Amino acid sequence: MKRTHEKGFTLAEILVVVAITAMTVGVLTSAFIVYQQTAAKATVEQSLQQISNVIINKIIKGSSEPGGTFRLSEAVSYQIVTTSELHFVGTDGIERRYYLNPAGTSLLYNHPTAKGTVDEVIYTAPAGNTLALRFWVLAGTPYTNVTLGIDVGLSQNVSGRTVSGSTTTMINIRNHPV
Repeated sequence: MKRTHEKGFTLAEILVVVAITAMTVGVLTSAFIVYQQTAAKATVEQSLQQISNVIINKIIKGSSEPGGTFRLSEAVSYQIVTTSELHFVGTDGIERRYYLNPAGTSLLYNHPTAKGTVDEVIYTAPAGNTLALRFWVLAGTPYTNVTLGIDVGLSQNVSGRTVSGSTTTMINIRNHPV
């Protein structure tokens, strides 16, 4: 009976296979990390966008006060004190305002209550988030209705990168004095 010699893999062949496998794993790991970062960024952007929309809706729909809900569109006059502070007077002659706190972390609504004037917190940004608020006159003159622009922005640091979400809208102040 004749024995056949079975040839095994040489050390060079094994090293080549190991090197190719290591390179493939490295490329796949890198692609997976990029995918995870992109997915995390998209999720945070979506979340920030939704929060911005909620804040804008609270500004537009107004707040509950004695005698009902006052809406910004019902103001009879307004004044943009800073880009992030808006004062306006309702048909009842009482001044109200939307503004950021000095730290720039909370949006507040100053309005009348049965016990006097209070600052109601509309939104406070979580630690690590930045809140931005901007008001500007979009259109109109003292002789017509005025359209104000409102921009709410939030940003957050995700994996060393700043991710942002914002909402911009316009609101018409119908009762602006002639």
